[in-house]
Amino acid sequence: MSNSHDHNTMNLSLNNVNVGYKRKPVITNINLPTVIPGSLVAVIGSNAVGKSTLLKSLAGQLKYEGDILFHGHSLSAMTHRQRMERIGYLPQTLPQATTLIAYELVYSACRAGCEQLTNSEVEERIEAIFERLGIRDLALMKMQEMSGGQRQMIGLAQVLVRQTNLLLLDEPTSALDLHWQLNVLQTIREETHANNAIAFVASHDLNLSLRFCDQLLILANGKVLAMGSPEQVLTPENLRNAYGIEGRIESCSKGFPIVLTDRACA
Repeated sequence: MSNSHDHNTMNLSLNNVNVGYKRKPVITNINLPTVIPGSLVAVIGSNAVGKSTLLKSLAGQLKYEGDILFHGHSLSAMTHRQRMERIGYLPQTLPQATTLIAYELVYSACRAGCEQLTNSEVEERIEAIFERLGIRDLALMKMQEMSGGQRQMIGLAQVLVRQTNLLLLDEPTSALDLHWQLNVLQTIREETHANNAIAFVASHDLNLSLRFCDQLLILANGKVLAMGSPEQVLTPENLRNAYGIEGRIESCSKGFPIVLTDRACA
């Protein structure tokens, strides 16, 4: 990945964007403040609010209306190759339980997205990402012999190994226990900062989002309810509007904000 670009062009901006399906708009009139490199953004909101739809649109898998600019280019005008080089997308669906071994899958993902790398550079990247994620023991295992959580880790390795400038991760911790959830989000945070990338992580876990993400994008009722730092946007009013709950934000003993939920609204 090249970091030599002018950082202004590495920003991501969305203007008057509508996402959804032909006859069913899901989120309309999205206008986001410019997202700068090094940002980890949690995309939160209730079920079926459009988190996955938004990520699919950013990944180029769904048509959208409006303007999305990344790297100074319109996303809709990018070729498949340009997308492969710049965007890493992890869908909610787990990698298939095939007879392929994990190393082969991660190798082919790196090869497809980074044609300029030599074989030894590819191998170094794979070694580094397996080490970072703590999954070296899975490298030679067949996908069909793995648990769902292990397959999710391999899917993430396939995305991170390419070191793209935009990461779109749809619930990357959904199949993982607490240890691996923390490990994964810590790694995503470090990789985002180290590569000066932008990461959008769809999540149902508000407290994990608060702990690791720089900004929260809250979706509700077919629109963007709020976007900004957790302290700014995670208000009792926004919790009520987004989730239909009575809740509040307090600080834990280490000073991190946490959400305490009191009850579901009638």
